[in-house]
Amino acid sequence: MPSHWFFLLAAIAVEIVATAALKSVVSAPWLVALLPLALIGLSFALLSIALRVIPLAVAYAVWEGLGIVGIAAAGHLLFGEHLTAGRMLALAAILAGILLLERGVCDEHAVEPRNAGVNGRLA
Repeated sequence: MPSHWFFLLAAIAVEIVATAALKSVVSAPWLVALLPLALIGLSFALLSIALRVIPLAVAYAVWEGLGIVGIAAAGHLLFGEHLTAGRMLALAAILAGILLLERGVCDEHAVEPRNAGVNGRLA
């Protein structure tokens, strides 16, 4: 796996931990409550490294989409939140959307537009 995808996956993992920590420290002292903010900052830093190579639309969709799926799983496992059939279908739709977007962006980079004129505009 290329290193930029590793950074993106690390950003997703840190985002999931940060969001779970945010729910956990709701009634904690304010100093402890700063931990999720630091983790979110780390997640953004890792995402920015991935964005050096991975197209923005793909990186953001993967980061946010897998983050949502991971947070839903963490909520279910750690906090007893319910994953109904409707919620699981919605999570599957998010994953399908990520795959469709990634395919579209990859295909777009692979093929040059036909009849491209000045500045890439179609003639």
